[in-house]
Amino acid sequence: MKNNYFVSLLALFATSLLLPSSAAYAENWADKVTLKGFMSFAYHKTNETAFYDGEPDEGGIDNKGSVKGTKLGINLTAKINDRITLASQLFGTAAESYAVHVDWAFIALNLADPLTLRVGKVKYPVGLVNEYRDVGFAYPWIDTPSSIYSLEAPNGPQATRESFSGASLLWEQASGDMTYSADVYAGEVNLSGSDVRELKGLTVKADWDDKVLFQASKYRGIMANVAAPLTAMNGQPHEATVFGVKVDWNNYIVYAETSEVTMGTMIAMKSDSSYATLGYRVGKLLPHVTLEKYKQGNVDDDQTITKLGLRYDIFPDTALKFEIGTIKTDKGQGLFDGVPSKSSVDIYGFSVDVVF
Repeated sequence: MKNNYFVSLLALFATSLLLPSSAAYAENWADKVTLKGFMSFAYHKTNETAFYDGEPDEGGIDNKGSVKGTKLGINLTAKINDRITLASQLFGTAAESYAVHVDWAFIALNLADPLTLRVGKVKYPVGLVNEYRDVGFAYPWIDTPSSIYSLEAPNGPQATRESFSGASLLWEQASGDMTYSADVYAGEVNLSGSDVRELKGLTVKADWDDKVLFQASKYRGIMANVAAPLTAMNGQPHEATVFGVKVDWNNYIVYAETSEVTMGTMIAMKSDSSYATLGYRVGKLLPHVTLEKYKQGNVDDDQTITKLGLRYDIFPDTALKFEIGTIKTDKGQGLFDGVPSKSSVDIYGFSVDVVF
């Protein structure tokens, strides 16, 4: 399926270039294509044998250390005309031996000045940074907070996804220093061991001059094709509500999000997650602290994460990051792939993030 999107996108792109249009268009087609990329080298290590935030073959972190968070991506945007744009991202990670796949690939059709229809494999519009979560340079942490954004942990929050296959109707309107948007979307999510069918959702945003951003999302889908031993999830409604605020004002940096995820009447699959990050920019340095909380089920799984981080912008397109933290699992296993041998686990990491 992923390869089909890639082939279809390239075929559509090539066809648009070969159509017998005007000479001026043929001469200027290269100006209509934008190619950008990013890369992150990331290393993490804990003092625990149980893998954190992913199973052994999916980027999990243990006391042996891991570079599986290392990633490389290419973004392609082709502006066919004033109303039609093609967009795609090719992506590979060390956890997948850098096998290239298509994160998202869609056609954006501008219906009118405030309205855009996006069709294809569309970026999942849930979470403050989810639509650019792979671009490490774009945020202060080495990786996005796992209490909200974890995709690999077997019993993680499952609040966000990489993308969905379907359609999105995006409304955006500027008024003075404010920009408002509402994104109504529908489709399905195809996962390795399950699908989310009949997905319907809404995300609304209010952005004040790129200084303060508020975002709220609500979506609902139906679980299908869930593999054993979780077949009881088949047919269950998967619902999530996510709120977030981001502040970048007078050198202060704030990120805060909270999510609630439910799986029908399955109390064990209900999760409540939140995090808050506070940082202060001093020249090229950005020290920051993050507190995360994650609870699954009723009171069966409870975890807190505290991290101290430092970002140093070496160059305008390159950032070096360091983090140390503590993961406390009071009950259950939290985001580990099994119950950890200790209730307090140390985690360390560093990364180099580049955009080009």
